[in-house]
Amino acid sequence: MALAWATAAVAAPGWSVVPSVDPSASENMLNAVAVRNSSDAWAVGRFLAPDQDDDGLNMLTEHWNGSSWTQVAAPAVLHRDESLLAVSASSASDAWAVGFTKTVSAAGRNPLAVHWNGSNWTIVATPTLTGGSKSTLNGVVALSPTNAWAVGRGRNGAALAEHWNGTAWATVQVPTPAGAASSQLSGISALSPSDIWAAGSVATVVGTTVQTRTLVEHWNGRAWSIVTSRNATNSNLLTGVAAVAANNVWAVGYTVTTDGTNQPDKTLIEHWNGSAWSLVASPSPASNDTLSGVAARSASDVWAVGTRQDRSGPIPIDRTLTEHWNGSAWSVVASPNVGGNDNLLNGVSATTGDVWAVGSSDVFAHTLALRETG
Repeated sequence: MALAWATAAVAAPGWSVVPSVDPSASENMLNAVAVRNSSDAWAVGRFLAPDQDDDGLNMLTEHWNGSSWTQVAAPAVLHRDESLLAVSASSASDAWAVGFTKTVSAAGRNPLAVHWNGSNWTIVATPTLTGGSKSTLNGVVALSPTNAWAVGRGRNGAALAEHWNGTAWATVQVPTPAGAASSQLSGISALSPSDIWAAGSVATVVGTTVQTRTLVEHWNGRAWSIVTSRNATNSNLLTGVAAVAANNVWAVGYTVTTDGTNQPDKTLIEHWNGSAWSLVASPSPASNDTLSGVAARSASDVWAVGTRQDRSGPIPIDRTLTEHWNGSAWSVVASPNVGGNDNLLNGVSATTGDVWAVGSSDVFAHTLALRETG
């Protein structure tokens, strides 16, 4: 049973809620979106299986045809949880979505990749990894049917990169910062096959304290290398990256509290000017603010999305957060929320026309899709 979540919400100029699909009556979430044009977009995430024969979380894939979002069947693995965290498409018949799969109710995770060939989604094998850490693929970029990259975290607890050559996925070595206790790559963006950026975080132990630092890596067509990035506090992480030009790349994330709770604190935005990364002033309306993704329509039209915490009532509530770069400064742009419970934005994608942001509302009960048409 597929339920359309179409409850109206009051939107500020530009952003509006667009009905999306809820396959489950209790748990649905969109984690990422990829827009090719005004009539071709994918959103992916997860939903709770409706019956005992296919228990656990199932992959959720939804397609935008220019007028509505519809669910597209994706494979399910019996008695396994599956969740999709990222999606990218090079054409109408070539799209990749990645995430993780695990035994229902278990902690361990293994990478998951599925491919769209224009007619069906199919699971494609990824390399076998060794180690005891949770392993996921957090980001993906599809350049052509014979060239795609996925990034995440390996079972060895270190940053992971995998490449698709048209036939198979293979791991590609990525450097690990000196002294790293663990690391991961959370987002990826490509300008060309020889100019690709990935962003994430690295954990280090300082005395008895674990600190999280930003991590940025670059692919030059031959190898991945670490590029020095910035930190606003002792603990920071990057969640997304968007490459606009060789001298114009944005990375977003958030800082982490240092009081021992390790909770999100303030938004974090960095910019690459062709020679160095620098911190850029980022609005942070409250505490526990995060940015989860970034996308650009042009050099002077960039969007970052995430979540802010509303503490005006007796119980803190998560609300959508959208920020815009106009070529000079970042500013918060009002965005809609559905209902009085938590609303989250997990991903964003842009074309020269539309910007889409996706997430969930009502404590993960419903998918959430927001559209900004400029």
